Amino acid sequence: DLTLIARGQAEGLYTSPRFVAKDGDGEVLEQKAWGDGASLGHAGALDHLIGFLRQRSDGYRLVGVGHRVVHGGLEYSHPARMTEAVLKALEKYIPLAPLHQPHNLAPIRGLMQRSPDLPQVACFDTAFHRSMPAVAQAFALPKSITDRGVVRYGFHGLSYEYIASVLPQVDPKAAAGKTVVLHLGNGSSMCGMSACRSMASTMGFTAVDGLPMGTRCGNLDPGVVLYLMDELKMDVRAIEKLIYQQSGLLGVSGISSDMRTLLASPEPGARQAI
Repeated sequence: DLTLIARGQAEGLYTSPRFVAKDGDGEVLEQKAWGDGASLGHAGALDHLIGFLRQRSDGYRLVGVGHRVVHGGLEYSHPARMTEAVLKALEKYIPLAPLHQPHNLAPIRGLMQRSPDLPQVACFDTAFHRSMPAVAQAFALPKSITDRGVVRYGFHGLSYEYIASVLPQVDPKAAAGKTVVLHLGNGSSMCGMSACRSMASTMGFTAVDGLPMGTRCGNLDPGVVLYLMDELKMDVRAIEKLIYQQSGLLGVSGISSDMRTLLASPEPGARQAI
């Protein structure tokens, strides 16, 4: 049996870094904030976390580290022990998930350099959706393009996998039948399940598709991209920044990507975004 010693998170790493850890009973063990405008980065967050664990390692030793990695492509449909070769293979998916994949891989590489013998295992957000029927994964594009891996991968799979694991206890009838599950947060999506297996996802080739999100536009007519290129003379990088970092709740409201900020705002743009 496993005993929960501590749980917590580091967030706002490039804007307002803060760290909190609690014990198994929910009591705060450590809380720290670096202030607005500070940039801790992933390397700094990893250093702080390692220091925290060392301070509280009395009677314990670190035997392994698990990571959430957004994109595993078609190759990785199950958890994988991390090696240099696997890490290299996963780096090719950075263009498909530029907001997540590089940051998911950074701590893995950092730990490899610090503790090369420490076992690390990656679990993939795309893995749960490999059960989708072929037609649900396919785009209506020429085979010469889809054979290069241009398919619907789906994301948020670890969240949906957890929901699928507990749904039988919550609602056995729903678990045995067809359900639509929502993952709502700074990233948002929907998943259609049949008997707790993924049949369809609103997210596609990248994590920018589907529902509007914190800073991502979600579903967009491809003709809009052509218009941005032809009429507004935007290049690929400018369009990438627009659809990944400047749209969604932030783009519509003009205020924030944080739903808490929008709920507290009287501005019409905030209400429209909500």
